[in-house]
Amino acid sequence: MLRKTSALVISSAVLVAAAWFPAAAPAATRAPKIAAVGDIACKNPPGNNRQVCQYDDVAAAIARRDYDRFLVLGDVQYEYGRYRDFVDNYDRYFGRLLPITEPVPGNHDYGTAGAAGYYQYFGRIGHGPDGYYSYDLGDWHVVALNSAICPAFTGCGPGDPQYEWLRSDLAASDALCTLAYWHHPRLDWLKYQNADWTEDYEFLRAKPFWDLLSAAHADVVLSGHNHNYSRWKPMDANLAADPSGIRQFIAGSGGRNLNNLGSASTRPSTFARGWAGGFGYLEMTLHPAGYDWRFMPADGQLTFVDEGSGSCH
Repeated sequence: MLRKTSALVISSAVLVAAAWFPAAAPAATRAPKIAAVGDIACKNPPGNNRQVCQYDDVAAAIARRDYDRFLVLGDVQYEYGRYRDFVDNYDRYFGRLLPITEPVPGNHDYGTAGAAGYYQYFGRIGHGPDGYYSYDLGDWHVVALNSAICPAFTGCGPGDPQYEWLRSDLAASDALCTLAYWHHPRLDWLKYQNADWTEDYEFLRAKPFWDLLSAAHADVVLSGHNHNYSRWKPMDANLAADPSGIRQFIAGSGGRNLNNLGSASTRPSTFARGWAGGFGYLEMTLHPAGYDWRFMPADGQLTFVDEGSGSCH
């Protein structure tokens, strides 16, 4: 199985967390459980506005439960991914989760040149300088990708180092179940859904990843970027509904702020269910031949229920 590793020095935050907590590993007697969310920490401490900067409540809800991995879906630290902001804000609430954290960067993390703050903070688990890697979790193969370094209009296509690495990584895997995650979704339900730039700038950067994963019969893709939660019907390479396709989840509800879903007239036919009424994260249990999902509201947020199961193919 191919792996991409980093020689960067471990950040002080990671060293401190590792001293407090033993290395986490999936329990042998149960299917691994993950939490996943992106679009998280403000550049200032949490406040009293329940629609903005409630990342402390998201962290508390995750930390209270027993997860094997925490998948961070990009835009980890607003506004510009500065190292000092990571330490002062994100680390204050999410630092205790570092022993189980597997992050990918988002566009705001690149607000500092080369995402220097992101890579300095996460150290070796950031897998710099490119930020993409893979690992096995239980019976699943998990692929972490960096859409933030891909061109907006073409994505990281054939010939790009990340694309070629992904192609080789998928070919080397014999896992029945595959999950991939990165920051920018392949499809979303936005206010400006029908604008030309929406497809070009927002969605096409993830197309090469999706195409490779679709050809490899991957099962689940997780993204952030839009500050709400949504679940999509399984889709094929052309984004048409297909029971044997990839199911996409968007969990950009990590605490920064909330964005409304689009208007009813622009709702994509493959949109299944979503919520923009509060913060929270996606919980998944990774069984040997399938998965369960559940949206978990953050502490103090309104209740919203979306849960179900799917099979690998």
